[in-house]
Amino acid sequence: MGNQTDAGRYINKISNRLRRNSGKVQEKFGITRAQGNILGFILLEGMERQVYQRDVEKEFGLRPSTATGLLQALEEKGLIRRISDKRDGRYKILQATDYAKEIQKELEEEIREKETALTRGISQQELEQFKQTAEKMLQNLS
Repeated sequence: MGNQTDAGRYINKISNRLRRNSGKVQEKFGITRAQGNILGFILLEGMERQVYQRDVEKEFGLRPSTATGLLQALEEKGLIRRISDKRDGRYKILQATDYAKEIQKELEEEIREKETALTRGISQQELEQFKQTAEKMLQNLS
């Protein structure tokens, strides 16, 4: 196999293993992995800025209808709420609820464990090169 097909194959293998080895917190709270990923994003990004549905769509490469369904499920479970933006009521700010903040610590710990396992034995320089390469690959697919 050539270089081009190997890159995609390795990315898929990493992704599959990460999916298989995560999700304990999500299972505990009755949410899917996708919902857990989105909730984690809202929790983390929401500390720094206002988060909108379009941010979720962009971050996870989702279609608007898919993002809407995932966000509605999180809202129904009492993990997020949508608040009308005062500047433009058509846009909804996504906020984590107090209940979601309670489980944030567990989500962060699971993420930290996966990151530690994923990057074990890899130097900071190698990680930086990987990030640059991965960013180029993402841009190539845009």
